[in-house]
Amino acid sequence: MTASFWHRVGRRSLSIERPRMDEPRTRHSLDMGTMRRSQKFFAKITWVDTLAELGRHVPLSQISVPQAVYEYDARVEKGAVRAVVEQPALHTREFGVALVMPPQGLPRPVRETLAYVRHNGLRSEGVFRRSPPSTALRAAKDAYDRGQYVDLDLAGVNVSAVLLKLFIRELPDPVFGSGGCSYDVVRAMPKSDGRVDYVRDTVLENINEEYRRLLCFVCALLYAVAHSSETRMTAYNLAIVWAPNMLRSNDPVADINMCPAGTASTVGAVVQIMVEHFEQVFTREIASVLGPSAQARDVVGEILNTVDLMNQA
Repeated sequence: MTASFWHRVGRRSLSIERPRMDEPRTRHSLDMGTMRRSQKFFAKITWVDTLAELGRHVPLSQISVPQAVYEYDARVEKGAVRAVVEQPALHTREFGVALVMPPQGLPRPVRETLAYVRHNGLRSEGVFRRSPPSTALRAAKDAYDRGQYVDLDLAGVNVSAVLLKLFIRELPDPVFGSGGCSYDVVRAMPKSDGRVDYVRDTVLENINEEYRRLLCFVCALLYAVAHSSETRMTAYNLAIVWAPNMLRSNDPVADINMCPAGTASTVGAVVQIMVEHFEQVFTREIASVLGPSAQARDVVGEILNTVDLMNQA
């Protein structure tokens, strides 16, 4: 506020109450204020009381509606309107559902978070290791599951990084363990020579095609992160934080024993090899994605460029 304003107010205190849009007096004040300024503009205003009503006028999927608004709307409507508002989410849910890869594409949360971390996270120290605020993570995840627009600039790099890990962790069938590549296959990995060949020729052969394609894109990003001096995240560090998201079985002790990276025959070691030797491990997947460009000098860059093209489509 200007100095002249405070000069007129003097030492008198001001009590400013934040208006609530659900109060009749707030709506009346806005009505009268708008009418005094422009009757033509006022005639164009349509008041809606619920998200269901708003959805009849504008596409909710293109609006970033905060989670608190959904919660308030559900409390007010309790029942009929809640069903109308939330039912579309059953058809747009992205997390915790079976992996469906669009033709020559990736699931929306994967391609958007991959691109965001690639363009904004390669200078972020500890990316994929740091945890974002739980409220911001939940809001972004819920928005994806509702099919809404998600402003990742507002969410930040760490939200995008954790969303990507969360997408893989919540797949009904894990990459490794029950329903995925068995732990026995991983345990049979050689301790020294031939480990890269074993991961390419044996481990990947026990992972279904859609998961292999997903891993190809994710590990391309992890390779870029590991080769950035500013992230301070080596392939070993990335394997440590990523392995727990890729495995799950009915034996919690076995799950824990599969997490370490390094020279052991573990899932963590497999992930480390996938990142360190990306081009040697994912030869077939790279050829499938890039075609003739698979011989490019910067294969990782070309793989990640295809993600940008997906987001522009």
